[in-house]
Amino acid sequence: MALFKKDASEILSKVQPDSIMNQLVRLALPVIASSFMSMAYNSINIIFVGKFGSEAVAAVGSAGFYMNLSWAISSLLTVGVGIKVSHAIGERNLFLARSYLKNGLRAVIMLALACFALLAMSRQFLIGLIQLNNPVIEKAATDYLLLVGMSIPFLFQNLFFTSVFIGYGDSHSPFRINVAALIINILLDFILIFPVGLGIKGAAIATIISQAIATILFYRKLNRIEELKPVGAVYQYSFLKDIIKLGISPAIQRISFTAVAIVMARIISDWGATAIAVQKVGVQIEAISYMTAGGFVSALSTISGKAYGAKDYQKQWAAFRSGMLLAFLIGTATSVLLIAFPGFLFSIFLSDADSIAMGREYLIVLGFSQLFMCMELMATGAFFGWGRTNIPAISGIIFTVIRIPMAIAFINFWKHALSSVWWSISISSIAKGILLVTLYIILFKLFIKKHNSN
Repeated sequence: MALFKKDASEILSKVQPDSIMNQLVRLALPVIASSFMSMAYNSINIIFVGKFGSEAVAAVGSAGFYMNLSWAISSLLTVGVGIKVSHAIGERNLFLARSYLKNGLRAVIMLALACFALLAMSRQFLIGLIQLNNPVIEKAATDYLLLVGMSIPFLFQNLFFTSVFIGYGDSHSPFRINVAALIINILLDFILIFPVGLGIKGAAIATIISQAIATILFYRKLNRIEELKPVGAVYQYSFLKDIIKLGISPAIQRISFTAVAIVMARIISDWGATAIAVQKVGVQIEAISYMTAGGFVSALSTISGKAYGAKDYQKQWAAFRSGMLLAFLIGTATSVLLIAFPGFLFSIFLSDADSIAMGREYLIVLGFSQLFMCMELMATGAFFGWGRTNIPAISGIIFTVIRIPMAIAFINFWKHALSSVWWSISISSIAKGILLVTLYIILFKLFIKKHNSN
């Protein structure tokens, strides 16, 4: 495609947002549906486990921090491979796309095995870091973590294939496979937790089986896509290096996010197991906006990545503008929902008065940051498609880490009020959203000016 030579202001204003919006919606809808299925499963899982009380929810939630940490580590490979595949498809270079897939797949399996081994050996230490101050909950969390950790080799491959297929432009296949796995997970959850009587261990076993089935389905689908089937592709360190180069910043960001979440859990534990359970449930409700915007992030990254690979910078800017419009719609709607109906939403999961009172406060405070969180996510997708993963990572790390001293300061200022912790999270999200959007606009304008001057 010939490089267009236009003034920067003309490029940034003369766009076709409607056509890009349609592409975003078509590509994002399966991802969003899959995300909501995942959120629905997590919510149902909490409802099932919640039958055993807030202590059981606290045990599963504590182990969940380290499953999130493993997911963060997997992004070292899963983020980069999706971006490189989208760039290769934009360049119409199928050999390159297959080679990135082949090199990344072998690496992600090795990384998954290493993560599980580390998790298994250090599980007691890891749970101890949260300082639950309850030996029964700590024992339950440690046992659950070992068992659910066995799903990591399958989980990593499923995340990898999901990223590859979306980068290729096929979001329907991951949706169908993930939905099938989630339905199996929900059914097995109920059977193993209640009729079989395994309790929270049943939830872990259900996760292992469903993730393994999803991995098998992904391999079957890969073998049916001639453009991606890695026949003739080569193992070469440079391909893996390219993937890691793009993934290392998001991986560090996500690891730091999980590490901060663990420290915040230690702070929250001063208010007891109920407060930990409230945060776990609150995050699931808050995921209404996160999951919706997250689906568009994947779509925006793919469209922006293909446009960048094809040197169609006008389309790249149009994708960003459409993403911002979607962020406004999703974020505003979620804010209204969380602020207007906090008690009702929280009572779906926990019924005791103390939990509902804490949860109501959590949702109202976090409701004020939903728009800005959506803005941050959309800008992240635009940066990812551009191949500049380090910028949102640096911004995310700085403002996520700030939550810890901010929470401590707010606790002292508000005389040990739990809401002070929630405000530290909400304010940092607002700051991240404003900064990242501003950075994208400035840097993209500079990029266009530099491009036109060459």
